[in-house]
Amino acid sequence: MNEENIEKIQKARKFCFEVKELAEKYNLPFFVVTDGASATSNNGCVAVKNARDNHINWEKENGFDPYEDWSKKEETKN
Repeated sequence: MNEENIEKIQKARKFCFEVKELAEKYNLPFFVVTDGASATSNNGCVAVKNARDNHINWEKENGFDPYEDWSKKEETKN
């Protein structure tokens, strides 16, 4: 992976962290997907579940691990 792709992924993950913080502030469910990362938090919202389920299928079809938890990786917290 080249530096440009790494930077894009880091920005996407930072964005997802910020969305998660904002959703927590307002106590709202969400699902967000960017070029390089996705994040979700749900408390029973059918629309969020449907979006995430569809994205899981897309990730599987395109060779990604839909259950990877990149948020726990140290390099994504910069």
